[in-house]
This record gives sequence, structure tokens and C-alpha cells, in this order.
Amino acid sequence: MLKYFDGIHFPGAYLNIDLKKFKDKITIFSAHSFEEIKKAQNFDFVTFSPVFDSKGRKGLGIKKLNEVCKLHPNIIALGGIISDKEVKEIKKSKAVGFASIRYFYK
Repeated sequence: MLKYFDGIHFPGAYLNIDLKKFKDKITIFSAHSFEEIKKAQNFDFVTFSPVFDSKGRKGLGIKKLNEVCKLHPNIIALGGIISDKEVKEIKKSKAVGFASIRYFYK
């Protein structure tokens, strides 16, 4: 486990960015499709969302989460994680972790 996290989160528009100038940082890409994840192999981590229903968007589910985990070794689940119920489901998945705002700020 990391004692601290020193990285940069890149949204979809930065999929083709040259990561060499960020070699001292952990790089995270925000993906919403299998195609984006396949193209994001140079990033250290990839967030995948929405896993659960979130703010009017239909969640893709744990099954899809596990499928994308086969495409990149460090997938972080994101989207619709608001209670321990979702966290327990993610723990059973192949994701390396999760990120959330609403889960932590109830």
C-alpha cells in the first residue's frame, strides 16, 4: 500500500499524451469503454465508470468491471459507490480499488 499518492489524473481527451515528462508521477486515466482501456496501457492506473448507477447514468456492473480488469492490471472502480453494499461488491471483483466522493461524504 502506498503511504501517499503523488499522481496525475487524465480525462479522455489526454489518451494520447506523452507520459515521458511525467515519469516521476503516478498516471491515472479515466476510461468509459473497453476501447479506451485498451489504448491506455501506458498509464499506471485506469478508472472505469460508472460501475453502479450514478446521477442518471446506468451502471455497467461488476461483470463488466471484471471484464475490463483483464485489459489492464490496475483498474479502479468508479461511479455510484455510495454505501458499504457497493464496496463489498467491488472487494469481490478483480479491481485494485475504488474511488468515490459520495461514499466518503455522506
